Amino acid sequence: MNKDIAYYMARSYNFIAEYVPESNNRSGYYFGLIEELPGCHAFGASFVEMLKSIEYVKKVYFESRLKNSEYIPEPGDISLRHPPSIRIQISGDGIDTTDE
Repeated sequence: MNKDIAYYMARSYNFIAEYVPESNNRSGYYFGLIEELPGCHAFGASFVEMLKSIEYVKKVYFESRLKNSEYIPEPGDISLRHPPSIRIQISGDGIDTTDE
């Protein structure tokens, strides 16, 4: 299977969106990010505008990674989201902070 831009664009990545309400001198806006793709986020005055922006950012992300032969996470792979030093493990005994 050829993992090209079309392959990655068709994958179902975890997407988070929220509306940030108006405050002080700022208008409200929509913010979205793709969990598995570090730095892949966008803003928009409307939800549709933000969705268009996130699709563009996602495509540019994949193009850059493919051009430079860099690792591209698959959906569900959130290992790159947080530095290992802040990962925690919750078990029945409580929280164990691990420095991997």
